[in-house]
Amino acid sequence: MNIHLPNPRAGRHTTDMEILENPLEWLREFQDGWLSKLENTGAIDWSLYSPPRNQSAPNSRGIKLSESRLMLITTAGVYHPEKQDFFNSAHPIGDYSIRLVPTATPAADLAVSHPDLDLSFSNQDREVILPLTHLTQMVQEGTIGSLAPVFISYCGFQPHAIRIVKELIPAILKAVKQYHVHAALIIPAGKLSVHSAGLVARALEVNDIATTMTCWNGELARQTAPPRGTAAKLPSDSPVGLPGNFFQQRKLLEATLTLLERDAPTGIIDIDLNNFS
Repeated sequence: MNIHLPNPRAGRHTTDMEILENPLEWLREFQDGWLSKLENTGAIDWSLYSPPRNQSAPNSRGIKLSESRLMLITTAGVYHPEKQDFFNSAHPIGDYSIRLVPTATPAADLAVSHPDLDLSFSNQDREVILPLTHLTQMVQEGTIGSLAPVFISYCGFQPHAIRIVKELIPAILKAVKQYHVHAALIIPAGKLSVHSAGLVARALEVNDIATTMTCWNGELARQTAPPRGTAAKLPSDSPVGLPGNFFQQRKLLEATLTLLERDAPTGIIDIDLNNFS
């Protein structure tokens, strides 16, 4: 079983890159362990959970960010409650749907539906999970060519890696192609979302969308071998920086986005926040 999403464009060496390596082995472990315990007892036992793992990251060319359209992808379960349905975050197997939210939507009009997030951080400062103000300023300054008119949101509580590949990723690919995106910034918030973010990043990269991500745990991020990314020691609920620390947030984003101009894989690069104080 070779789970991959081919890139029809010639000349790339990642067309057969697997989004999830050894998927049948992973599925057996998932069904015999974590899922079996849930189905038989109704209990979630994370000691039985085997995260998805990859060994090889995609190889691809970098882009010129100042001439590219960037799309933000958040795993925080952000949605517009007056216009969109909430995510079914209470479901023990997760919700694998996405929401397309206009980037111009005021932060006060948005809600967050995610079972693992401590919302005290994002309630103080929405930029810690959804840095649209920073990204808009970077467009105005010419660092980024443009922002897509919508951002993609999904709820990162998704333990079923096969459903990530088969349901979540095709929906995301459809959206980025619809909006003619050149690059994506993925921001995983919450403990389980780092894995899905890594798989999404791989899928986008092999479909000619340069990707980078910033997260709070480099060890978790490296398990799925995404093409590019940064990791800083931050709370899982505040992956872009601490609330109100504009300078720290901006510098972390700059370090993360700069990777888009480098050929992949760069690996996950650890960031010392002491340099941003």
